[in-house]
Amino acid sequence: MHDPHVVSLQYKLETGTTVSFYNPPAVNDETDTFRLKLENSKVTVDLKHHFASVEAARCVVDAYLLAWELDVALRFGRKEIKFIFEDAEVIDRDPPPSGSPMTIQVSGIASATAFGTATISAARREYPSPPKYFRVNPDVDTLWHRFEGYSQGREPLLAMAYFCLTLLEARAGGRKNAEKQYRIQKAVLDKLGELTANRGDEKTARKLKKASPPAPLTPAEARRIEVAIKAIIWRVGEMGTNPSLAVIGMSDLPKI
Repeated sequence: MHDPHVVSLQYKLETGTTVSFYNPPAVNDETDTFRLKLENSKVTVDLKHHFASVEAARCVVDAYLLAWELDVALRFGRKEIKFIFEDAEVIDRDPPPSGSPMTIQVSGIASATAFGTATISAARREYPSPPKYFRVNPDVDTLWHRFEGYSQGREPLLAMAYFCLTLLEARAGGRKNAEKQYRIQKAVLDKLGELTANRGDEKTARKLKKASPPAPLTPAEARRIEVAIKAIIWRVGEMGTNPSLAVIGMSDLPKI
C-alpha cells in the first residue's frame, strides 16, 4: 500500500513590470509547518509535517505566500510580487520491500501569468521580508479587494473607506466596540466617519448633501485616509497572531 508524503514544494517569484531585484541575498523563514528559502527568484518550501497530498500542503503554504504578497502590496501601494507554484516532490513512505523511499510524483503546473502595466520604477537589492504576524482571512481579502479597486481607479476613495469602516463596525457591533476589539483609537474611526460622510464632490462623494456645497478632499486628507485604511487592513490581518498589538492612534497617520 502506498503512503505518499509531500517532501517539498517549489514556487517561482514573479515581479510584474514595476520592480526588479538586483542580486539580492536569500531570504529564509520558518514556521511550525515548514522551512522556506527564497533565492534567485525560486522558493523552496520543505515541509516539517506530514501531508499526504500536494493540495493539502499547498493550502497551508499558499496562504502564507498570499499574505506575503499582500503585505508587500500594502507597503508599496501596488502588487509587486506574486508566487507561482511550479513543482512538488512526493515520496512513497511505504515502497516495495526491495526499494527505498522514492519520488512518486513531481507535478509541474507553472503559470506565466503577467501582472502590472507600468514600466519598472524600482530596482531593489533585497527581497521584501515575509510578514511575521500578518495573515489573510476573509475580512482581509474583502478589505484588500476594495482598496485595490480604489488603487486601480475602479472605486472612489470615500466609498471604499466608508465600506472598510462599516465592516469593522459590523464585525465588532458598533464603533466603540471596534475601538476595543481592533485596538484602534475611536478618534481615528471618527475621523474616517467624518471625512467619508462630509467630503467629496459630485464625482467622488459617498452621498450628496443638499444643504451644503461639495467639499473636495485635500491631498493631505486623501493621504490620511489611504494610510488609515492600510493600517486597518494590517490590523485585521494580525488579529489573533500578534500578541502585542499597539493601539493605532492619530499620531500614526499623516498630519493635515
